[in-house]
Amino acid sequence: MVQSPKIFIQQKLREDLERQGYACFKGANLSIPQDLRRELDLLVRDYEDLPPDQHCEGGNRYRRHSRYVLLPWLNLLEPRPVSHYLQSRDLNPKDGGVIRIFARLGEALEANAFLRELIFFDFINAPFDEAVWSTPVDVGVHAIRCVARPGLPGISSPNRLHKDGEPFTFVHLIGRHGITGGKNLVTDNAKKLLVSLTLTERLDTVAVSDKDGYHQVKPIEVAPGHSEGYRDVLLIDFTPMAPVTLEAPALCKESS
Repeated sequence: MVQSPKIFIQQKLREDLERQGYACFKGANLSIPQDLRRELDLLVRDYEDLPPDQHCEGGNRYRRHSRYVLLPWLNLLEPRPVSHYLQSRDLNPKDGGVIRIFARLGEALEANAFLRELIFFDFINAPFDEAVWSTPVDVGVHAIRCVARPGLPGISSPNRLHKDGEPFTFVHLIGRHGITGGKNLVTDNAKKLLVSLTLTERLDTVAVSDKDGYHQVKPIEVAPGHSEGYRDVLLIDFTPMAPVTLEAPALCKESS
């Protein structure tokens, strides 16, 4: 069983996600110990060193991506030697269907104490069935900066209502500066709007249940009086790792 994380909030996020298919909270409502706040400052600084996303045609998206395996019953979280990302073309018509390779977070960031506690915090607040707590869980972490310049908006992929293919995804704002836009939308499966909000302060968050609806972030534009602006987000997603089952070859089935 995952121990209670050092990050805490009074809001019942798990119940919100289960009932609504989404949950939102303000970063200011999180209780974070001082030692983890120092680790958060280190994480924020790492966004200045994100490499370009080679799959962004405009050249104004920057990204790192790492994967972990979480063993909830041991309270164990370890990075995996995997940095590729694959979505189906049905989920992401623009970039889906191909393996996208991103630079890893780096050893220091993968081991960052705040990031690790935030992963535990998100997992505890994801309404998984009880059986998942005795199952290895794949954790994806994306650090993304979208930059807007005059005539060049910052656009997420895909730029439309979509599903990610992971049961639960948490979108944490790390920072934004010199921009307008970037509104988050969440709908039900009939694409009826459930919530429309703009994450404005550090760690403002929206979490979504993939089976219950669609989500999207609108493009960002550079604000008047600025030559450039950016929006930094940290995405954390969770997918239980299913066991591999093998079927007997057809010939064996017939002979039995």
